[in-house]
Amino acid sequence: MYKSVAIYMVSAVLAIAAAMAASYVYMTVTVSGSGMEPVLYDGYKVLVNKLAFEEHGDSPQVGDLVAFRSDVYGEEGEGSILVRRVAGAAGDTVEIKDGMFYLNDKPYQEYMKESVHMDDMARMRLDSDELFVLSDNRKSSMDSRNEAIGVLNIKDCVGKVTMKWRGIT
Repeated sequence: MYKSVAIYMVSAVLAIAAAMAASYVYMTVTVSGSGMEPVLYDGYKVLVNKLAFEEHGDSPQVGDLVAFRSDVYGEEGEGSILVRRVAGAAGDTVEIKDGMFYLNDKPYQEYMKESVHMDDMARMRLDSDELFVLSDNRKSSMDSRNEAIGVLNIKDCVGKVTMKWRGIT
């Protein structure tokens, strides 16, 4: 009898410890709004690896989905966590000219839901700790094109999106 109780107690303690460890490394975010369509729709859930970009972790790469905190009121709400695609990483040059986004002087149209007009933006080189993020649905401007968000510092990223699934509605 005591042996069974001890086994259950140890199992419960180990389960709690595993859950705490997992919450230190991962978090889930519910997507709201249409900014990342067609990859992420309103109501989708994403798993964010919070340690992906830590001091000895990987650097964000063009094409990665990253999560970051925003105090801007937009379609996702105010003070929310936004998920956007890295369109320019450390050392890259970015520019919007004649409505087209250029990455390192080449047109960059990957991941776009559809072609839309974008206001021109002067050519800039990103520092070693900077990211330029874009919405996949470029009609949404809650990304680095918006002054309120602007160019991100890698340290401002909550983490890297590692998995997605449809939320239960």
